[in-house]
Amino acid sequence: MNKKPRKLLLAAVTVVLAFSPWTTLPARAADEEAGTPRIMLDKSPAVVAYQLKRLTNPQLSALDRKPNDPKYKPVYMALLTRKGLEKKLREEAVEALVGLDKSDPITVLLAGLGKVEAEDKSTNRDLASLMLAQKPATLTAKREQLETLAKESENDTVKQAAYAGLVVGDGSLDKAWEVASANDGLKSLLGSVALIPTAAVREKFYAKVSPLTATGDEAVQVAAIDALGYVPNHEADTFKALSAIVQTGTGDRRAAAVRAVGRMPASKWPRDQVEPLALGIVKLVETTPADQRTTPEIVQAVQLGNDLSGALTPDKAAPIRKQLRALAVRVVLMKTLNEQMMYDLRYFTVQAGKPVQIILQNDDNMPHNLVISAPGGLSEIGTLGGAMPVPEDPKEKPYVPNHPKVLEATHLVGPGESITLAFTAPAKPGNYPYLCSYPAHWVKMYGIMQVVEDLDAYDANPTPPKDPLTRKVYDGQKNESMEGAHEHKH
Repeated sequence: MNKKPRKLLLAAVTVVLAFSPWTTLPARAADEEAGTPRIMLDKSPAVVAYQLKRLTNPQLSALDRKPNDPKYKPVYMALLTRKGLEKKLREEAVEALVGLDKSDPITVLLAGLGKVEAEDKSTNRDLASLMLAQKPATLTAKREQLETLAKESENDTVKQAAYAGLVVGDGSLDKAWEVASANDGLKSLLGSVALIPTAAVREKFYAKVSPLTATGDEAVQVAAIDALGYVPNHEADTFKALSAIVQTGTGDRRAAAVRAVGRMPASKWPRDQVEPLALGIVKLVETTPADQRTTPEIVQAVQLGNDLSGALTPDKAAPIRKQLRALAVRVVLMKTLNEQMMYDLRYFTVQAGKPVQIILQNDDNMPHNLVISAPGGLSEIGTLGGAMPVPEDPKEKPYVPNHPKVLEATHLVGPGESITLAFTAPAKPGNYPYLCSYPAHWVKMYGIMQVVEDLDAYDANPTPPKDPLTRKVYDGQKNESMEGAHEHKH
């Protein structure tokens, strides 16, 4: 073979190898068998980025890496900015990048926020959460960068994170409010309330936010209504104001009020105002055309009506639930709690043989699914599902075993996404466990679907089921988001 063809052949082989995420070293076969990829980090940045992008999240998480070796910086940046990874991996990446860049966490996280796609709101929220967990003095030292992002970023979540950083750093709303007012940024500042980890700081928004729910630009009104659901220590006044909007408002304002009331801890609802709002929701659904009662706004309103009835005595709750059931399709809205690995519902009740829709809304920062099991199948399905490899066929449902006790199951739902599971309830009454079968999740992330013969009769004398693991009777239907989960010690 002459030299020219040989050079062409070698060049072709080099290109093929460069764009493969797998190593060609002798250890490759063993690594592939174990599912642990190896990346060629001595290639150009574009090639390395291409290799990393092709990896699944489990493969990326399994990569070899060393926090004192600069060649692993792209791996750590991928761990920082990849959608759907656990918080501990992002924390590891921040620590490594701080050391490699001789930098600080705020600078690293701001760089990460700049690399995440605007559509990936969940990862941006994750990085914002890590940034806001830093000491206030550290945030204050980065005021100039934060103000620039708040004013100029085209990514809404980044703008909100920047405003939240200004507020947390100052421990006050005043300066951030001045910046927002001067730069058409009130909507973004209001959106930042949800990101602020400290209740005492969120409480400071009340005096300025409450008046905005009824005056000015409608988009700002909607943002203010949403924000009130996160502001503590004014629940009675907030509930009253939001109730009025639910019952007399329209469009986005009403939808935001429904979300905000549903976000408030049920234990903080003023008892004398719960029944009037529940009856108002019945009227709202009743006046909505039948073909529009499965829209997200009405589904959330019906869910709120059922939640409100749960705070009433059985004699008052039963007729409200009966009317809502007669007016609307049986839809259960189930959410995941951020960073708590739990569904917000411990149990829900359906009627045997009737159609059901469950909307799983994933508000967490990692993927989850929903599997409904035959009675007694919780631990068996959870253990089997967690041991399954990731399927090669994207149509297959990951971590859902082919087992007779699996009755219904969703696909994995990514952070910030939702999915609807429609089915007919089992004909036989009983307690049917549901769980997330993602590896190791089921031990905390589970609940009970109660199937009863007659929902009207059940509502007249409701009986909470037992926790399938502890065997203790549930003392309430909802797992409320723990306030302490948002507090950070400095």
